[in-house]
Amino acid sequence: MSITVKEQNPLLRDGVRYPLFAEISHDHVEEAVAHLVADIERRIVNLENDSNDSFDSVYQQLEDISVEIGKVWSPISHLQHVKNSVELREVYDRVQLRIVDLNLRLNQNEVIYRKLFKLSQDKSLTGVQRRIVDLRLREADLAGISLEGEKRQRFNVINEKLTKLSTQFENNALDSLKEFELVLTTIDQMAGLPESFLRLSSQSYRLAKKGKESTPTAGPWLITLDYPCFAPFMEYSERRDLREKLYRARIAIASQEPFDNSGLLCDILRLRREQAKLLGFDNYADLSVSVKMAGRTERVKRLLDELHAASHQRGKSEYDELVTYARQCGQKENLAHWDMSYWTRRLEEDRFNLDEEKLRRYFPLPRVMRGTFKLCQTLFDIDVREHTSEVQVWHKDVKFYRVYKKGKRIAAFYFDPYSRPQNKLSGAWMGTLTDRRRARGKLEKPLCYVVCNFTPPVGNEPSLLTFWEVLTLFHELGHALHGMLTTIDHADISGGGGIEWDAIELPSQFMENFCYLDSVIRWISKHVDSGKPLPTEMLRRLQDKRTFRAASKILRQLFLGQTDLQLHEYFDPDSADNDPFAVMRHVAEQTLPVTPLDGDRFLCSFGHIFAGSYAAGYYSYKWAEVLSADAFSLFRENGLETRAQLRKSGLRYRDTILALGGSMHPDTLYKKFRGRPPTTEALLQEYGLS
Repeated sequence: MSITVKEQNPLLRDGVRYPLFAEISHDHVEEAVAHLVADIERRIVNLENDSNDSFDSVYQQLEDISVEIGKVWSPISHLQHVKNSVELREVYDRVQLRIVDLNLRLNQNEVIYRKLFKLSQDKSLTGVQRRIVDLRLREADLAGISLEGEKRQRFNVINEKLTKLSTQFENNALDSLKEFELVLTTIDQMAGLPESFLRLSSQSYRLAKKGKESTPTAGPWLITLDYPCFAPFMEYSERRDLREKLYRARIAIASQEPFDNSGLLCDILRLRREQAKLLGFDNYADLSVSVKMAGRTERVKRLLDELHAASHQRGKSEYDELVTYARQCGQKENLAHWDMSYWTRRLEEDRFNLDEEKLRRYFPLPRVMRGTFKLCQTLFDIDVREHTSEVQVWHKDVKFYRVYKKGKRIAAFYFDPYSRPQNKLSGAWMGTLTDRRRARGKLEKPLCYVVCNFTPPVGNEPSLLTFWEVLTLFHELGHALHGMLTTIDHADISGGGGIEWDAIELPSQFMENFCYLDSVIRWISKHVDSGKPLPTEMLRRLQDKRTFRAASKILRQLFLGQTDLQLHEYFDPDSADNDPFAVMRHVAEQTLPVTPLDGDRFLCSFGHIFAGSYAAGYYSYKWAEVLSADAFSLFRENGLETRAQLRKSGLRYRDTILALGGSMHPDTLYKKFRGRPPTTEALLQEYGLS
């Protein structure tokens, strides 16, 4: 008996609950996408010809189509980010346009649109059903359903070009990051760097230069621009000349041939601007914000202005303090950009007597994970258990966990913890492979992945997390919990589905608050040598440090958010002086105590807005931080001392914000949880700026 295509191809095989990552090769991608497109086209025809226009019939078929696309495309897209290769990249570039075209044809299908519009007039729809229909109609509107003839044709061409440019932007940033390496060979070049860094950079050299020897004490040491290497080097290296070299390389990522993104910036902005005008908006910022919780750019600007007013003067004082401190410590040169992290770390150590390298030895990753799961059990009444041996993974370091509620499995997730600059994008993120839904009486459970770029284990020691990495872990798990604890049975609006983008960071930033609680610190900390939890005295200093240079941190985020907005609202990429870097510098002059260097090309690696989902939406981080601080203030009001108090607030949060997903507008959902609209007061108090 012959073997069918679906049986041969791991991306298509029937009955597979978890992706067969170990079997998926770039050779399978093109065949899988071709099969998928043919299947979806058949499904669309069936839906067009179906005379049953009830919600259950129309939505069930639309949901099936979305789920089938996700089952094939999500693993492919995921591997492009975590196991990038020349072969996968080539085939990915070819087939992704077929997926874009497929989604466009679905959203621009006038027969389906008429079915949805007819449903929107149905008074018998429930609130959840109406929300789904409204979101589908909105998606079609933004996909150009109302455009005709040449305008629709042009809209589709723009969409295709933006997809290509976004992928090219991302690949250039990855290749540029990967290309840079600095090999240091003498111990004086490593002055000031902690022992853990010497071990890491020595190990990196051995891995990169296969067959060549290196020791932590004698080198050679490999220095890269990947964050687990770049950040500690800038904070601890006493070699100012090397800090400058590394800093200048970092701000120049993807700004030089052959990986130059400079020209892509105006290309992307020009196409987005044209796309917005085709849809009837004045600019892309108006388009982007119209479908977010803020609704109007005026509301966004009001928030950013309020935060700027609260932090600007304090931020200037913090900078002046750093200048004075560096001078008192003996630096004769003016404070430069490559000095900021170094002297910030020295000042922090002086003020709080808190050595980050000693601190990280209290946060071995296995202990942090166990403590985090204990917190989830306390707050949300769930259990998390490892089941890695039962699934295929894309790398030996990846773990797989199942989530249980009252003994019943409700969700699962993969965890990819460590940096792999040779084939994995930098940063941290959560992605979804399967959304919760109930189809034909059967419940499909959420499946997602959490990806980080932590410092890998060195020698026989486990990965030792900096406190910033602990916060990152809690942040990304917050996203995952959002996807996994939903109780909504429709894929469109379960978990993070259907949620306005500026509210999507609420669950992630909310979880970071728990990293500062006495009880949680006891659960997640255990000295890698002594086994003792973080001492109370160190914990107090860590809590005090939370407001250290808080205004400077806010101003940095406001700078990014304002730059993003201005590029998408006012910047004219067709003007004679169309320099996006000038916009960046102008915003910096209005926002930051010290402006970027003339050669700063940070925008060339600003993937959030040029290759991600945050275009004219980077402000979402601050918008959602207001929500998360205000949400956590309820926990403070109810008490944080006992497990019973935490459980009381946690279940309320679980059963509203997490459970109800995108089933209602975030304004309505937040009021349901908090009993009132959010205010900035809790955030300003948290930062000591109220």
